[in-house]
Amino acid sequence: MHRFLPRRAARALAAGLCLTVCLALGACGGRGSTRSEGPTESEQTRSSAPSSPAHRGPIVSRRTDQPSPGTTSAAPTADPTTSAPTADPTPWTAPSLKFYNENWDYWYQDDSVTNQSSITSQGNLEGYRTYSGRCIGFIVRDISETTHLSPLSDEEKSSILAGTRLSNVDSFTETSRERVSLVRDDGGTMEGYNITYTGTYNWADGATAVTGYRFARAVSTAGLNFAALLMCVDGDQMSPDQWHEILSGIRIEGLSAGAMGQ
Repeated sequence: MHRFLPRRAARALAAGLCLTVCLALGACGGRGSTRSEGPTESEQTRSSAPSSPAHRGPIVSRRTDQPSPGTTSAAPTADPTTSAPTADPTPWTAPSLKFYNENWDYWYQDDSVTNQSSITSQGNLEGYRTYSGRCIGFIVRDISETTHLSPLSDEEKSSILAGTRLSNVDSFTETSRERVSLVRDDGGTMEGYNITYTGTYNWADGATAVTGYRFARAVSTAGLNFAALLMCVDGDQMSPDQWHEILSGIRIEGLSAGAMGQ
């Protein structure tokens, strides 16, 4: 039975977890009271054409063989059959958001489990490790016009993000799903989907059963896709209440997301 997650093994275990989520998000986005700020002014003026970002390699190290544990149109002419001009849509401006992790009772930031060079300038990716060493986690966020312009509702996008299968986990099974309002924002709390999942990960020395959680929320008005994830060796996982405490310790400044809707 695999009982621990050494650093190199943790990176490999995390690869499919984070990469799959980042693909679903469309792009990949501390210890200390402040951590991550949203796009800078220069980032807010990036091209508005929806497109999939070019990833610069995997989110985390590749698997090793180590054992586990605008303007308006021209004025109308005098021709009475000419349609009246309409104003061009106002260009979308990405919001300036700040993200804080304020509960360190269960995990600490450890970006060594991530490949920071794989994310784009509009994305944020933070790696975490529990003090027991049995779990690794991520907080991923992306702000993009593609999300802002998506015809799907917040509820639909959030549901997809929460349930995306982990590509490197065999027998991935979502065992439960709930709507929770725990992550805090300027309006109080941000509702989202939280799932529990199980699966098996194949190491060089055999398969390891894993259990974890994923919280996800899309906010169309802000162009935001947000996800918090945890993967643990089965039998050493956090309790749902502990995971809820971690989510309650996350705060977003500059956003009032509210409910997802139906």
